Amino acid sequence: MARVIERAVKKTRYISVRLAGEEVYVENISSEGDLLGAIPAGRLRLREIQKVMPLGDWSLNIEEQWRGRNGKTHFRIVDATSGKLQESIL
Repeated sequence: MARVIERAVKKTRYISVRLAGEEVYVENISSEGDLLGAIPAGRLRLREIQKVMPLGDWSLNIEEQWRGRNGKTHFRIVDATSGKLQESIL
């Protein structure tokens, strides 16, 4: 019987805050749990920013990346406002 050895994949997750499409702030967050589970915390952070600086066109993404077994980098990005998920491999 063949033995399968799984290597743990190290993921990095962070919040990316944008003003008019330009990234202005990045914060590393815990990569535990599901990516979509981080949306409520992202929305709270966005509301805090909008209270202090209400005139900006603010958006917030929660991004996750990891290197796959094939050596390519995988990205998952979720928009905290719409909940829309994007995935790409580079």
